[in-house]
Amino acid sequence: MKKSFLAISLIVGCSLFLAACASAPTAEITATKAAVATAQTDDVRTYAPDSLKAAEDELNKALAEVQTQDGKFFVSRDYKQASAGLKSAKDLAEKAASDAQANKAKAKSDAEAVLAALPQSIEEAKKALAKAPKGKDTRADIEAMQNDLKVAEEALTEANTAMSNGQYKDALTKAESAKEKASAITEQVQKALEKVRGRR
Repeated sequence: MKKSFLAISLIVGCSLFLAACASAPTAEITATKAAVATAQTDDVRTYAPDSLKAAEDELNKALAEVQTQDGKFFVSRDYKQASAGLKSAKDLAEKAASDAQANKAKAKSDAEAVLAALPQSIEEAKKALAKAPKGKDTRADIEAMQNDLKVAEEALTEANTAMSNGQYKDALTKAESAKEKASAITEQVQKALEKVRGRR
């Protein structure tokens, strides 16, 4: 009697264990999908696209593993790898949100620094351009620099607008472009002036 009871207990225990192993991690799938969806914001896509992609790829890989196990005979199903992948995807989604926050703060700080110095750089470019050697040979160069200066001033305005709208990455890109053009004008004029002095 005792042996029969023990045998039945073992069979029931093994059946429950196999059933547990054979069950897809539904709750984990739902939680991970929610975590990844929460991370799929405009800020994360803008400031941490690689981190977000890593989370999405890990989720897809884990879901593919779940499907692979679903296709097996229930006794041989093993969702351990899928569960590990789901946990990794959830962690990566949280990391993407954290990375985006840090990268956005850095973009704001960098943009503010460039914008603070940009008006002076543009002013220096204007003064340099006013001193540029004028002549038949330099007319085209001066016109090109005047156009670049205009583009730099427009980029400065656009960068300030982007900053006001909280679009720090865009603001930084435009501010750096304006700074590059202004610096190039000043440098080009200085070289032209040195060339003229060298002829005397």
